[in-house]
Amino acid sequence: MGLFSLIKNLKCILRDCMIDKTKQKFLDAALKLFAEKGYIGATTLAISEEAGFSEKTLFRKFKTKKNLYDKVLAKNTEKMEKEFASIFENLEYENSRDILENFVRSLAKTGWNNFEFIFLSTTHKSPLFEPMMSANMDFLGKFLEETIGNEKINYRILGVTISSFIFLITVERHFGRTIIDFDVALDEFIENLLLYIE
Repeated sequence: MGLFSLIKNLKCILRDCMIDKTKQKFLDAALKLFAEKGYIGATTLAISEEAGFSEKTLFRKFKTKKNLYDKVLAKNTEKMEKEFASIFENLEYENSRDILENFVRSLAKTGWNNFEFIFLSTTHKSPLFEPMMSANMDFLGKFLEETIGNEKINYRILGVTISSFIFLITVERHFGRTIIDFDVALDEFIENLLLYIE
């Protein structure tokens, strides 16, 4: 390969990297604003300004606002599913008590790290959200049933209860409210949960 071809290939690789970085900035900005303002309230101009690019660049990359929204949902749904699955792969424990404590703490950390997407998925309607949430709740219910083993407990409802509580304290933390302290509430919730299942 000659020097000219090598330089041309290098330029193509660099251009592709720039395109990916530009798209990612739009996706991050769009997620933030869609979560804050909803689909209608998050204008393409505001998303472009948040990303640090022109509105023209947004349309060149994504064609339409709807396409951008769909890409945000698809990308973050995939990311969230991977992170949810990794919680179960990385659980360390000596007994079922440890499993539950580590699980709840990992779920809270994942919720905090993905707050904007979780907030968007719980406050806006999309055909992607319901199947993902339902599958996660089914999986969570089965995990809890295998971990706890008490046939009197409705494990799907217990999973929804745990997820809902974590969502509530994460919302409080995100918006800087002082009604409840995140860390204290999480610790006490875990203690109550462990008392409940013993």
